[in-house]
Amino acid sequence: MAKIMIKYSPNYKMTSLSFWVHHHIDTRGWIYATEFEPKLPAPVPGKGFPMLTVRILGMDIFFASIEEIDHFLDIMGQKNMPTSMQLSEKRSPTAGPNQHWLSRFPPKLKPWSKRQRIVTAVKKGRKEFLALYGIKDDGQVTN
Repeated sequence: MAKIMIKYSPNYKMTSLSFWVHHHIDTRGWIYATEFEPKLPAPVPGKGFPMLTVRILGMDIFFASIEEIDHFLDIMGQKNMPTSMQLSEKRSPTAGPNQHWLSRFPPKLKPWSKRQRIVTAVKKGRKEFLALYGIKDDGQVTN
């Protein structure tokens, strides 16, 4: 059974997916950048920056933005996933495949049968994360 948790922080906290999803577009290194595409998430008014944690199959998976969730679902939802090498080449000529989040993902959780369970749980967490910003799963704003 999966457990979905959302915690808040006064500051943005990156996850293992952040670098690979939010590309820095100014001339500084990622950690010092001030402009990203897609943009880093905004804080939830009165609460701070949300961090979604999905606990499933003995692992905690962290997400700091809806774009990270969608990227994760795109990769993990493919029956034949791309390699870390393919994914890292798309993002950065200097960040090798061993630094990619997928290469750090536990191999025991990569079989299709386990990924299907993970994807289902993350989709549930995605709905809760969207609701924080007043967005329905179909993209409609609820406020």
